[in-house]
Amino acid sequence: MFLRFNILFLSFLFAANLWVAANFEKYSTWVGIVFSLILIIGARLIVKRWKYSVLPAILTAGSVFLLFLIDSYSQMRIFSILASIVFYFAVLAGWRLAQYEKDQTAKAMHNLATIASIFLWYAAAYGWYLNISLPIWALMIIFSVITFLVAFSSFAINQIEAEKRLVYSVFLASLIAQVVWIQNFWPFGYLTTAVISLIIYCVGWEIILSFFLKKLTVRAVIFEILFLFSSVALILLSTKWYPMI
Repeated sequence: MFLRFNILFLSFLFAANLWVAANFEKYSTWVGIVFSLILIIGARLIVKRWKYSVLPAILTAGSVFLLFLIDSYSQMRIFSILASIVFYFAVLAGWRLAQYEKDQTAKAMHNLATIASIFLWYAAAYGWYLNISLPIWALMIIFSVITFLVAFSSFAINQIEAEKRLVYSVFLASLIAQVVWIQNFWPFGYLTTAVISLIIYCVGWEIILSFFLKKLTVRAVIFEILFLFSSVALILLSTKWYPMI
């Protein structure tokens, strides 16, 4: 089942939230807080369990933060539509998993929404870091917290034991924090650094998940490593390099 009226209505509210953020100057005060809380509480009531509500909450905040970095109004509209679709499938996946925890289609939807959510936060955090006076340690904390929350909920949904999911969520959060510190010295824009951070996260997450699902092989590890280096090299060679000041 891919169509649920209550989730569709909540997704329209999500789109309306982004529209208000783009057009209402006082959004950053109580308006944004109330609107975002309504979305988060609404998603929580639909999905019923915390591990399914983490992703909609992260999407709600991350979409707003990234929206403020987009200059073109037409691009804002396209972004709002795409983000609303991701939000819909994130909530739908949570609702379906609440009905049946082994729903493989719902897990696939949740994993795809996870990738989109992480990219929103990585791009937004690094974009704000480049535009305002934000210390690098604060950026590392933001990346670590978002990575930990998303990884922990994802491992929980994929039914990895609590102790192990905690350890590997901390590992991924620490890994991404170190990546961010290294990227601080790179002459690239926020989208490039966000994509590279996302690739590193996805490769680490895939290897960990494959290991616990007993699907990990030497061939798979080699493929993941080759994919990591080749994709990062391709991005670095094709992106614009900015002069270091």
